[in-house]
Amino acid sequence: MNEAQTIMNTKTFILFIFVFLCDYKTAFTQSIQQSVEMALENNEGLKSQRVLLENSYQNYLIQNGTTLPNLSITGTGSRSSNFDSNRDADSYSVSLNSSYMLFDFGSLNAKKRSALLLNKAANLSIKKYENDVILNVIKVHLELFKAIKIVELYKNSLEIRKQQFFSVKNRFDLGEATRSDLLRSKASISGAEAQLKVGKANVKKFRERYKTLVGKASTSPLLPNMTTKESFILADSIKVGLENDVALKILELEEQALKEELNSTEKSRMPNLSISGTLSYGDSQSLGNNFSSGTISLTSNLTLYSGGQKKAQVKIASNKLVAKAIDIALRKKLLKQNVTTKWLDLDSLSSSETAKQEETDALSELYESVFEEWKLGGKTSLDTDQAYQNFLNSEVELVTTTTDILIAKFDLLAEMGTLRTGLQLR
Repeated sequence: MNEAQTIMNTKTFILFIFVFLCDYKTAFTQSIQQSVEMALENNEGLKSQRVLLENSYQNYLIQNGTTLPNLSITGTGSRSSNFDSNRDADSYSVSLNSSYMLFDFGSLNAKKRSALLLNKAANLSIKKYENDVILNVIKVHLELFKAIKIVELYKNSLEIRKQQFFSVKNRFDLGEATRSDLLRSKASISGAEAQLKVGKANVKKFRERYKTLVGKASTSPLLPNMTTKESFILADSIKVGLENDVALKILELEEQALKEELNSTEKSRMPNLSISGTLSYGDSQSLGNNFSSGTISLTSNLTLYSGGQKKAQVKIASNKLVAKAIDIALRKKLLKQNVTTKWLDLDSLSSSETAKQEETDALSELYESVFEEWKLGGKTSLDTDQAYQNFLNSEVELVTTTTDILIAKFDLLAEMGTLRTGLQLR
């Protein structure tokens, strides 16, 4: 294969890459979806969060139990010894006890509702954690793809540098090139090898990161190949983000829970009424008979003075509610800012893609022209080497820009809360 053929193969290869990269309007391939699904199944951090989620549900069950009647059994047994008569007397008793809050102005039910809302917030927290994992997996998936494609460009570059070296050597043998040209061409091979080594190290780094996040090693990550429903109007993007933001929904659930907690604390200062009952049976040798009894009682409680404790509890609950309202306002403000920033980043990257493509095409033509002039003796090997390096740099930048556009798209979708929908995940 001569150098001209090598150059044509390189151009064909680059064209294939960018047609594939830029065609994000078709459909997500299974590859990126599989990466996400494997991560959701294998990610150790997610496993830990799911275990802790059970505690939130158990707290709800505890609070729910306080609104229901309770039943307990108590048993006692004793032996008494009379040393004068050298006799022992045994006795025992068993009792069933039950109690139920008849009326407390809804204090216990308010606490129950608060626990239920916090359990819902905990479930959403898991979803938020999953969304963060999904976005991180997508990013490392695309970064790994980009790193692999850049390594392929560097491999091609090394082959072309070698072809250039053989051409310069042939011309040197014919006396048409200087020794400096030969050494410079040989040095360019060393530079290409160094670039390739750095590129391979970068691939290894992203493979390790991918394995850590996903739980399994990656072979050949593919690009998404499915239409993403994106809003190109900033106002619409912000609106969708406010409607779908999981963190905002969590804060709103926590705010509702704090309202119920405040309601419960305020009503706990009111009188309450409970009913309790006991059934007992016992036997005593000292009395020489057994006995059974039953009691039922109504109890009411009203705190007249607590040294300011009740008032302080209400104030604490009220302050928590005010602070949560501030957190919600801040979250909305931050969300609007984040969506705007990511929308502008995507818009900027998309605008530069066309310019990068045109620059690469122009530098490709320039390199071919300089190479042809070099063969005719009109340019030096330094000129061809510099022209090719500029062309290679533009290829790498184009791969980087195109992949960064995809990452920016997913970043915006994640901020808008529509990333899972785009990936067809529950």
